[in-house]
Amino acid sequence: MNNASVKSAVDVLEQRRCDATVSEDLLTLASLLDEDLTFVHSSGYIQDKSKYLAFLSDKIKTHKIVRAQPLAYKLLPEFVITTGQLEQWLQRRSDGSEVNIRALVTQVWIKRETGWKLLHLHSGRLPD
Repeated sequence: MNNASVKSAVDVLEQRRCDATVSEDLLTLASLLDEDLTFVHSSGYIQDKSKYLAFLSDKIKTHKIVRAQPLAYKLLPEFVITTGQLEQWLQRRSDGSEVNIRALVTQVWIKRETGWKLLHLHSGRLPD
């Protein structure tokens, strides 16, 4: 695969990840996440794949995810590192309170036999 096709493939997968999160399609989301996933939330919480999926199912509802600009890419033979801003609108399932998060997100996608999988995501809140 050339660089343009790798970028295009990861762009499609990232959009599928966002869409699956908003629609609560946890089966699709699980298929995009690597078994060794580390998900670092902007709040500092760190979760593996199973804990992250349970968090979405039990604790939070994502209403909308927007990327204000295209992702920046660093391409390596077996990895793709993306960086970009993300804004999301969430609702806590416990009390219905809403949260709006603006963050800078760095992701590491890894090339597996079954395709590109999200291996690592680290989110840091942007200042207001």
